[in-house]
Amino acid sequence: MAIICGSVIVSGWFAGVLVDRWERLFWAGALAGALMVAIFAAAAVPGGSNARRTCVRIVWLLRAGLLLFVVAPTLCIIALVGDFYRL
Repeated sequence: MAIICGSVIVSGWFAGVLVDRWERLFWAGALAGALMVAIFAAAAVPGGSNARRTCVRIVWLLRAGLLLFVVAPTLCIIALVGDFYRL
């Protein structure tokens, strides 16, 4: 989320001034970033009585979180760059 917010603060833009199609891409990235934080929080929740299932759950949640860790800021930065160059 810091990468997403940092790119917006540095650029001086906010999603309301982006062209409509780029704004949708930006908000998709912002939602992916929020989902990433929720998934990492779910991975930190203590497990149940079955250690094997708990480890599998944590591994899959971390993989999903790391995927979103890459996807979320990429979508936001692509939207900001695309809007800047009017692609």
